[in-house]
Amino acid sequence: MRVGIFTDTYRPQVNGVVSSILTLEKELRKKGHKVYIITTTDPDAPMVEPNVLRLPSMEFKPLPQYRLGMLYSSRIIKKIKRLELDIIHSQTEWGVGTFARFAAINLEIPLVHTYHTLYEYYTHYITRGHFTVPAKKLAAAISKFYCEKCNALIVPTRKVEDILYSYDVDKNMNIIPTGIELNKFYRENYTDEEIKFMRESFNIQDSDFLCVYIGRIAKEKSIDVLIDMFSKIKDETFKFMIVGRGPVVDELKNQAENLGISDRVIFAGEVPHDKVPVYYQMGDVFLNASVSETQGLTFVEAMAAKTPVNARYDLNLEDLLVKNEAGLVYKNEEEFISNIMLLKQNKKLREKIIENAYNVSQDFTAEKFGERVEAVYKKTIEEYDSRESFTIFRGEKYIQQIRRWTSIKSSGRSPWSK
Repeated sequence: MRVGIFTDTYRPQVNGVVSSILTLEKELRKKGHKVYIITTTDPDAPMVEPNVLRLPSMEFKPLPQYRLGMLYSSRIIKKIKRLELDIIHSQTEWGVGTFARFAAINLEIPLVHTYHTLYEYYTHYITRGHFTVPAKKLAAAISKFYCEKCNALIVPTRKVEDILYSYDVDKNMNIIPTGIELNKFYRENYTDEEIKFMRESFNIQDSDFLCVYIGRIAKEKSIDVLIDMFSKIKDETFKFMIVGRGPVVDELKNQAENLGISDRVIFAGEVPHDKVPVYYQMGDVFLNASVSETQGLTFVEAMAAKTPVNARYDLNLEDLLVKNEAGLVYKNEEEFISNIMLLKQNKKLREKIIENAYNVSQDFTAEKFGERVEAVYKKTIEEYDSRESFTIFRGEKYIQQIRRWTSIKSSGRSPWSK
């Protein structure tokens, strides 16, 4: 197959969506498929990128790490036509995602969409805390609109499926969790001496019990909640390491200082991607308090690394942790502390959780991810009827209007002129 993956975010950017795309891209190519990436320009991108087509874009001011791509260009549509794609796979509901819909309509190519992000948890970046309810309703409306305009819809977890159904999305969904190259997280990759050296470099002793959080340092991750609950543990041998970068690092450092635990809370900062696995190995327990995760890939990484998880209860953890006894969940501060103490004191329970978690993590391999997405592609292509392709985005007249707008620059006319 010739596959076109349309995304607003791609390397050199680093985030969960990029990781998912890179994994899928690699697995599809291993299976012999031709993969093209259609994404936004990026000032840090290399000058030459085989099989990557970048659309003109600009920085998204509320979130500078993201970029907004153009909605339509007849010139680029012609370039995409020459790729002779069998399937278009959009990974975003925004700029490049809209472009994907236009390309699917114009070129009569089936459209698969993966819904990655629960926007209702991120509206504060746009509204700055104002108009919260209307913003969440708008996020739900946009999600419904886009998800119903594709030929096949992929979601990473049952939680996301349930939320989209609560938005009244009228579409069958394929639940396919993102795959991970699990082997690089395995304990066997590191000697005891290497792990001890890393712990000592942060002044963590053998007798210390190290809690770790690895991920983006942002409001929706609720790391402030973790710090507050951790502060109730008065034993000085308990340490908490926070790995990653984000906009609220300074706030969290101030919080730890005000709580009098700055000597026990370690901010490791951002670490190179290939060094992340050893930070899981350093930890005695992986902590998380976020309920904004669509699937929680860091949970799976910790499980593969045999670092037990203690996470705030969320629906997506029912299938991942609860049913399989593959980790501990908490609903309040008392349960949070109790779980940590159990993992330190009850060796039999700890070993049982580690074994169960490792076994569960094996269902999240990159290979299985590639196979499942490939199956959706094949089924979608088989079912696709080009005469119905215009139902992806109601109104061919709207596309004609977009085309007319793109000619304004050369004509100098008003976009509303006839």
